[in-house]
Amino acid sequence: MRDDALIRLLRKKPYEGMRVLTETYSALICAVVRGKLSNSVYNSAEIEDCVANTFSEFYINMDKYNPNESSLKSWLCVLARNNAIDILRKDKGKNISIDDQSTYGQIRDEFSFEIDVEDKDLRKQVLQEVKNLGEPDTTIIIKKYYLNKSSKQIAKDLGMTVANVDTRTHRAISKLKKVFGGEGV
Repeated sequence: MRDDALIRLLRKKPYEGMRVLTETYSALICAVVRGKLSNSVYNSAEIEDCVANTFSEFYINMDKYNPNESSLKSWLCVLARNNAIDILRKDKGKNISIDDQSTYGQIRDEFSFEIDVEDKDLRKQVLQEVKNLGEPDTTIIIKKYYLNKSSKQIAKDLGMTVANVDTRTHRAISKLKKVFGGEGV
């Protein structure tokens, strides 16, 4: 269904229009949200909530959509991305479980539909080696490199000094470089 026909249907028969909208775009919106919330901190229910909120936000703000500026698909993707980013900002301090198998998901700024098996295997191996570092190094590396927390915030979270966090980070990275083949890693 074309964008303009879908908008007309949403205005005349909202229930039917939302059904068609979600059937048409739910897989795409889910991929966008998963691309942003792809670590183990977020479970399927939270991702589904973000997808549902995206469709709700679209319906509430449908009058702001301008078909001359973008396609409906693009606009929905931007809404989904922004909703996911809002969740990340709100939940910045949420704890991550290194034992959760879904942790092996990729955390990136942009999503991709292609699944690269080698990258997935490498991520699993890297996360296993990070886990092998032991505590508190595992938590420090996860918070610093996967959750993008500053040394100051990590120190506060773990009751350590910033210098201690930085020293442990440096040592942990050195260990990981040795495991993965040297300084060029």
